[in-house]
Amino acid sequence: MKYLMIILIPFCLLAQDETTSDRTIEFLTTGTWNIAYNISPDGQRIDEEDQEKIKSSWVIFRKDGHYEMPGGISGKVIGKWTYDKETKNLHFDEGKTKYKAIIEEISDMNLLLNYAYDGGFKIGLIHHVYVPTPKTSEEITGLITSGRWNVVLQQYESIEDRTPIAQVADNWFEFYPDFTYKRSEYTGGDEPEVREGYWFLDDDLQLNLDGNAMWIYSVAGDKSTLLLTSNVDGIRIINCKKAK
Repeated sequence: MKYLMIILIPFCLLAQDETTSDRTIEFLTTGTWNIAYNISPDGQRIDEEDQEKIKSSWVIFRKDGHYEMPGGISGKVIGKWTYDKETKNLHFDEGKTKYKAIIEEISDMNLLLNYAYDGGFKIGLIHHVYVPTPKTSEEITGLITSGRWNVVLQQYESIEDRTPIAQVADNWFEFYPDFTYKRSEYTGGDEPEVREGYWFLDDDLQLNLDGNAMWIYSVAGDKSTLLLTSNVDGIRIINCKKAK
């Protein structure tokens, strides 16, 4: 039995690496990626708030190994890309110009590229038109209960309410496996108000808060982002980032 395990373990690890690599390429080649923020070498994150600029700053990774992005005489740059699963390096080849970046994070909604070989800056990309990947009940539960989620933006139809940077740490959700949760937010006073409630997933795998018909949300996200979307009384979006 011991010898069988010794033989099988390398094959299991290899299969796991192949699955991870395939998943990375699947995410990479799905839809158009738009540059939404950058992180300087000293760790300062700068978010792009101009939605039109985000829409016009894009890159598409084709399954045939080509990529496209705006620029050049024709208005579009076309190059070749390859992915090294061992180093997590994404290689770009535009003929005379070649460069690479490390894929630090990737999911169906976020892509973080670290240009460690070219100054150490990072670029964060999102899908401007985001189509969530369906999640199981277990995946949703694991996602929302994975830690504290800071609320960075709430959107009511076309109106955006962005949390001031100084208040982000005090605006949060915490969901617990026992189906209770806490919500901290500023409601007009000098200090944030913390309230408690309960949550559950309905038959459509929507997140219900306190049994309130106005607080029912579809759930999307990954290890760093949580997106709660409601279609009740106008589209309402709560955009959260994982607290550090």
